[in-house]
Amino acid sequence: MISRIAYRNGTRGLHRVSPAGNALVLTGFLVVVLASPGVLVKIGTLGLVLLLTTLSGEQVGTFLRNIRFVLVFALVLFIAQALSVREGTVLFSIGLPITDEGLLAGAQMALRFFVILSASFLFVLVTDPDRLAQSIVRLGIPYRYGFIFILALRFVPFFRQELRTVREAQRVRGVQISVRSLSGLRRAIRYTFVPVLVSGVMRVDSIAMSMKGRCFGLHPRRTITRKGRWGPMDWVAAALFVVLIGMTAVARRFAWL
Repeated sequence: MISRIAYRNGTRGLHRVSPAGNALVLTGFLVVVLASPGVLVKIGTLGLVLLLTTLSGEQVGTFLRNIRFVLVFALVLFIAQALSVREGTVLFSIGLPITDEGLLAGAQMALRFFVILSASFLFVLVTDPDRLAQSIVRLGIPYRYGFIFILALRFVPFFRQELRTVREAQRVRGVQISVRSLSGLRRAIRYTFVPVLVSGVMRVDSIAMSMKGRCFGLHPRRTITRKGRWGPMDWVAAALFVVLIGMTAVARRFAWL
């Protein structure tokens, strides 16, 4: 479960960078892990993500606990690749031969998956969704799409809170929900999924009525209360983006990286 992955107001590190600068850093991380052929650069990129997490005032241990499901799935990817790839030198056998190429492919896949999601979650932690939507509008994208983006981010904690409320109500009534059997899965859908879905539909309906009452979408453009300025920390973010692109070029030049 994603327990506490949401924007947090702060004054350190990437919190001081504009949404455009944070998006630039995230793009750099994605380019590195997707374009570099080796493992060492991906390990260094993961270390850089954790370093930026610390510099932004977040505790690395808490951050990793909140995305522990990502780590578990990355481990599953590593094991699956190690068992399925048969090319290369056989190192040992556990009923299936484990080769050096399989371990390398597993490390590549697991690191790529883990770095992409950890960098994305760091972006969510340090980027104000309202400012991000305003940046999208300033780029010339219709503000309706920016509002949809904000709603998508707002509904994630809403559904999490509703799920918590439903589970607490179930415990008060003595209802035990387990998904280890087909009947338990049906009970979970009936007593958990349906109430959360109904609550979400009611919230959407109230938001739609509010938007209609305020004539949302009447004008083709809208005003922005906060003007975006490219500050010193944004230049640092741009420099980091250049460094990441340079790392990618070096890694592709020397394939062993």
